Amino acid sequence: MKLAPVLLVCALAASASANVWERALDEKATVTRERYEQALATGDTLAQRANARGLSRTTGIQLVDRAIAAYMEAGKLRKDQGEPYFRIASVLEIFFIDCDDTYRFGTSAPPVTCPPAGTPVDPARMKQTLDAWDQFEARAQLDPRLADALFQRAILRTKLVDGSKASQKHLEGAAADYRAILDRADGMTAAGLDGVWGNLAETYMMLGNLEEAIDAYRTALRMGAGSSTALGLAVALDRDENGPAALDIVRRISRTELLDFQNAFVNKRVFFVPEGEEYYYFALIYEAAGADEMAIMGWQRFLASGAHPQYQPRAKQHLDALQAKVRTKPASRRPAFDPFDGYP
Repeated sequence: MKLAPVLLVCALAASASANVWERALDEKATVTRERYEQALATGDTLAQRANARGLSRTTGIQLVDRAIAAYMEAGKLRKDQGEPYFRIASVLEIFFIDCDDTYRFGTSAPPVTCPPAGTPVDPARMKQTLDAWDQFEARAQLDPRLADALFQRAILRTKLVDGSKASQKHLEGAAADYRAILDRADGMTAAGLDGVWGNLAETYMMLGNLEEAIDAYRTALRMGAGSSTALGLAVALDRDENGPAALDIVRRISRTELLDFQNAFVNKRVFFVPEGEEYYYFALIYEAAGADEMAIMGWQRFLASGAHPQYQPRAKQHLDALQAKVRTKPASRRPAFDPFDGYP
């Protein structure tokens, strides 16, 4: 079939018009990609500058915020991309939150942006990081880095636990993140999962779900988790009114492992939330060792901290029993052995 001359001209014109629009769209897409890549590169450069030695803290923070602004611009240019938000979250963690993890930048000292020693991390920065991880997850379901992102987000949620009404929501979110990692865990080794199971167990215990916590602790131990996980299981069993089993677990942990646990706590390789939770662990360790006076001190400190109100009555039971024991049997003041060189 042949086109009439007028129809042929119209067809050619339409084709030419379509080609013009396609070229225009391609050119626009190319410009957008270039601007996107440039924004990411600008953010990277500013983040590197913020890590330079000799900067003032104020200057470092300004550079980080400019880096975040550059990444945000990249996110606006390509709204479907998760990469800008991955970099935002990573930069925030490096410069404000995970200040003990200096290996992330290969440096011997934390960035100048880190909070001064003894100063807590700004909750606003933690929430800013959570938002970035949320944005990354929403755009990057198939990204292989999502499992690591979920783990980092779960840890961050736990750090936000402070006993407020929002704490329950943060803990439930952390548990959901750990379960999501396990759901995605096809092909992961047991060594890569024992920490996830252990952290999930800790989260369940903070939520008051002791049965689930005990099951998760035991799964982590079957996968090769260490003494800190065994101590977590002991605490969960004790809080579940199974004190003899809890003390038996602690007594089977070697003194070397207990010292390693203490060192990990002192050097912030393990942390407890809310503040004061650590005293329950150390009190149970001393009680298992027969160091009654040290155990009493631990139970008193846990009670004074107000940590985990649902477990305060159980701690009070320990304290009352030990104080009665010391009153009636003064010789029990002398411990069978002291598992630590000094109380933390």
